[in-house]
Amino acid sequence: MTACYLPGSKVGDSDLFHHGFVIKGGLGPGWCQEITGDLLWWRSQNQIAMAASQAGFAVALNPSLGLNLVGPITGTGTATTTPHGKAFMAQHFQIRHLNYHLGFAGPLFREREMPMEFDVHGSRNFGAGFLRDAAMGILSFGDVQKPGDIRVLYAYAIKDGNSMISEVTDDYLGTLSGVNIRVHEFRFDLGLTKFLAWQNYFYIVNPRRGNDPALHFFVPYPYGANTNYRV
Repeated sequence: MTACYLPGSKVGDSDLFHHGFVIKGGLGPGWCQEITGDLLWWRSQNQIAMAASQAGFAVALNPSLGLNLVGPITGTGTATTTPHGKAFMAQHFQIRHLNYHLGFAGPLFREREMPMEFDVHGSRNFGAGFLRDAAMGILSFGDVQKPGDIRVLYAYAIKDGNSMISEVTDDYLGTLSGVNIRVHEFRFDLGLTKFLAWQNYFYIVNPRRGNDPALHFFVPYPYGANTNYRV
């Protein structure tokens, strides 16, 4: 019952329907652009919430894998109906995502190519009524191909607590909580050899919203928690 499944009922597997499209084109010498759109549609998503909880992971994972795992899956952050609960606050995860990419081969700087790239992402979970949006913008300058090459990057992202399932989302931002966050990312790369680069990342992470018992909205990293700095 804690995962919104009735005792004795048959529960289907948690699965994902994911389709999309990509459109590419040129804008002139050295310029290129790309538009990507996709739809992610989850079924029986609360099995993932169970697998991420201390009390539920053994029920959801051990019988199906035939192994006795010692801990839940990682990547918490998605809002649940109770503190550290086994049911997501969003009734469904029907996520529409759109991405636009703009690239330029770049000018020469001391005989080194310095390509420029701009990415913007936006998504909405139409299976939730509020706190369901996510967005990210990335600006990159330079590329590392040989010794002495450099690359600098800045990114800003916001991900609401009902926007996506954190446990199965690629955590590009390198945070401990995959959603209910806003993040500044700074990156610097330096080429050391033809096959070796020195990469440096710096993240400033803050929570987006606080727990709201009246709405049955609970997250492990709520508003009011300390800013998280990661290097």
